[in-house]
Amino acid sequence: MNIIDNITITDTMVGAATTIAEPSAGETAWVSGVAYAVGDVRIRATTHRKYKCAAVHTSAATPTPENDGTRWVDIGPTDRMAPFDIYTSTQVLATGSLTYVLKPGYFNSLALYGLTGGQYSVTVRDAPGGAVIYARSGFLVDDPLGWYEYLFTTARPVGKLVFTGIPIRPAAELTLAITAAAGQPVGIGMIVVGDYIPLISDEAQWGGTQYGASAEPVTYSYIKTSDDGTTSIVKRHSATNLRASVVMPREHADAALKTLQRVLDRPVAFFATPAKGYEGLNVFGIASSSPVGYDSFGHASININVKGLI
Repeated sequence: MNIIDNITITDTMVGAATTIAEPSAGETAWVSGVAYAVGDVRIRATTHRKYKCAAVHTSAATPTPENDGTRWVDIGPTDRMAPFDIYTSTQVLATGSLTYVLKPGYFNSLALYGLTGGQYSVTVRDAPGGAVIYARSGFLVDDPLGWYEYLFTTARPVGKLVFTGIPIRPAAELTLAITAAAGQPVGIGMIVVGDYIPLISDEAQWGGTQYGASAEPVTYSYIKTSDDGTTSIVKRHSATNLRASVVMPREHADAALKTLQRVLDRPVAFFATPAKGYEGLNVFGIASSSPVGYDSFGHASININVKGLI
């Protein structure tokens, strides 16, 4: 079991070469002295948030939307900062290509969620404009399971990726690009940059995630079945929870417990194994309950339960 303890990305870490502006093509900045109607959406560059008008009014210089909960409702991040909140469902979208250039400081891993597009490219330089120290690229489609799927079915898209083993540099520059055919949509739901932390040290002679780990899809859609048997469905977001058991030498239990305590009340990326074919066991969420058992003199175990976020 591994964790990426994510760095909080601020606007100063987002480079000028990022192709999503603020405001983006579909956004409008709030200004004072304007008449606003109910439903109008405006952004504030100071907070990097979107606000929806809840009451007809003509704005004054103060209060600004973030300080006016009566007339404005916070509805989410701006497009430029959408990949850096805690939800994979707040996807930034573009057409044809999408690029983010980040300067987050020290990091050694990257996880991407909510991907839309045809291809990806990840490049890390030792400094802005410097030498390339890490590069990966590929297609955002799964390998077909057989000839029938290859010939007759729609390709299964890859929605998430994990990159580890990135060389650490104090001023590293990360460039992430998602591309597709002309006119086709591209998108990123979440960019997680941070420190790769295995729950079990490499010095352990045995241990790891046991077979039987499960990914549990959950829906937050409204589903109501009436007395006559008809069903009403209001589509909403979904998430995936993760359950896994990890065993390790007892002397590694204290360190594992401290790692879990470190991320106890905030969402991070969990992935049960980096092995190919276990994408479903990669979840961004909160470890809601993960008791550490000191089972015997030489044996310890953790039952990890991760509540995935939408």
